Amino acid sequence: MVLQSSPELKPITESPQLIARYLEELNTASLIMSVVHMTGDTSLLDELPTPRTLDVVAAGAEGGEQLLEGGYTPAQVADLHRRAQAAIADWQARGCALPELTPAMIQSLYHFMCGADVDPEYLEFIDEEVALDGVDRRGLQLEAPALQARAAAFPVVVIGAGMGGVLAGIRLQEAGIPYTIVEKNPGVGGTWYENRYPGCRVDVPGHSYSYSFAPNHAWSSHFPLADEIRAYFDHCAQQFEVKPHIRFNTEVVTAEYDEAAALWRVRVRDGQGEESVLQARAVISAVGQLNRPKMPDIDGLESFSGPVVHSGAWPQGLDLAGKRVAVIGSGASAFQIIPELAATASQLVALQRSPAWMFPNPGYHTEVGAGQRWALEKLPYYSKWYRFWLFYTSVEGVYNQTLVDPDWHSKRSVSASNEAMREALSGWIHSQISDPELLDKVLPTYPPFGKRILQDNGSYLAALQCSNVEVVTTGIRAIDAQGVVTDDGVHHAVDAIVCATGFHADRFLFPMHFSGRGGVQLNEQWSETNGRAYLGITVPNFPNLFCIYGPNTNLVVAGSIAHNAESQVHYILECIRLLLEGEQQSLECRQDVHDAYNRRVDEVNAGTAWGSPLVNNWYKNETGRVTANLPFRIIDYWKMTRHAEPGDFLFD
Repeated sequence: MVLQSSPELKPITESPQLIARYLEELNTASLIMSVVHMTGDTSLLDELPTPRTLDVVAAGAEGGEQLLEGGYTPAQVADLHRRAQAAIADWQARGCALPELTPAMIQSLYHFMCGADVDPEYLEFIDEEVALDGVDRRGLQLEAPALQARAAAFPVVVIGAGMGGVLAGIRLQEAGIPYTIVEKNPGVGGTWYENRYPGCRVDVPGHSYSYSFAPNHAWSSHFPLADEIRAYFDHCAQQFEVKPHIRFNTEVVTAEYDEAAALWRVRVRDGQGEESVLQARAVISAVGQLNRPKMPDIDGLESFSGPVVHSGAWPQGLDLAGKRVAVIGSGASAFQIIPELAATASQLVALQRSPAWMFPNPGYHTEVGAGQRWALEKLPYYSKWYRFWLFYTSVEGVYNQTLVDPDWHSKRSVSASNEAMREALSGWIHSQISDPELLDKVLPTYPPFGKRILQDNGSYLAALQCSNVEVVTTGIRAIDAQGVVTDDGVHHAVDAIVCATGFHADRFLFPMHFSGRGGVQLNEQWSETNGRAYLGITVPNFPNLFCIYGPNTNLVVAGSIAHNAESQVHYILECIRLLLEGEQQSLECRQDVHDAYNRRVDEVNAGTAWGSPLVNNWYKNETGRVTANLPFRIIDYWKMTRHAEPGDFLFD
């Protein structure tokens, strides 16, 4: 394999002194990779230990920063920086030509980055994810003229212009398949368009929360704010010419499958209330799981005299400075909102049903430094390896700590490693809270990973200790015109109520109505809140209907939702390829294949912390079944979605 410098790389014009300062900011493991690419010398890999995969327990005990950089000593890092500076100078002197790396040398890079004992199954995965040869292996390339002609006669309707919908549009366009994206909002972004509450940001690193083929080297912070994420997807929609295919301010009302014509008829309603029908050979739902705000069912809520807002529908221009504010909820949104409101509100009442576990991350609000941006833009393959490092450490670092040990008997943890996690995270909370009464309120009693662990740089617990903040754990009895009445009879007078109460996550494709083969109604097949799909993508009785971020595809740990979306879109394209190559009208998942897969999903989910009967969470429906989460390792799901097997489907 001959690797050439990426055409996107900018020339290095900085002085040696400035370069030396920039190197201090870089991810150590990714810099090692870049040095090997520049020099063609793999001896560095023999001289240094393999980077340590992030261990959350150890990271909590050791502060996290060193482990996030691979666990290298200061002396090792200093020596690497000297060698990197020499490698950069030599590379420039050679006109920035990169030496050829043999397949064996590339394999050594893979093994080093993941550890010498890397599972062989990861090698193909890395080849695809890192794509050192610049080949994008996740799209659909139709070279035969006959296939291209069939593709051009295969219109697709995509529902939603968020991460998944824009991605589907990009890939369909690459394949020459006509498509229309229907988006209920005036702009691109999906959940990142809708969630504009104060402090809203992603809780995975931005450099991995992006499409593999469209890296963003300009994130302002390591965990970007919502507006910046929305702008990224808007830019991608513009760059890849998806925007002309989007019908904004338009909602899908119904979708009916016409068996005789093998067509979906999708009824949509625009912003003026006018309805029309789109015809398509296939429908791709990219509405996700967190797209319809769920207001709390509290007696008297409608009687409150002040503003009542949901975190997922934050009004533009809302100013709560100097107000008395109640925040209902203690999940991810509340975790971000409370520090922001506490800084300006005259009084804040945090109405908490259950506290959240939080992982210490001092860099959660940290801006991306000039050195990091320099390396992403100018060092060969640094950006590719950095993205992979962020991904891989999150995959392998915590998954096993979520699994239930059947011989472990405790209500506070599900295994010995989960208990160790609990102790580490409890230590972080104890280190910030001195008040025993508040400590009792904010220390979770359920096992770690029973609910999503939140990223914390100390701002949340600091906010709870402000003099204008009260944490209330008593249940809510009712709401009246002036405030909130809790179960102990106390009346909390407030001027505004913020509902950080989540979404209708168990009502997939809500409130749309889908009618499949034989008039089968999807909401009835799913019993409203019991969504099931093969791979979270295809559903029996609904030919040529595909879901992105469908049932049981949410990630608690172990990967990036962006990667998952790429796997799902790739699989959908593989299904379309089967239809085009076989000159078939439609396919639908076989019931037995679907049922066997979902039995395995339920079995594995039941053996996780979030599936434990010890925990109530939004991942479960009212019967206690986990409908949201993918229970498998991301590598397993990637393998499941590499190819669409004809034997899994019925064809017409």
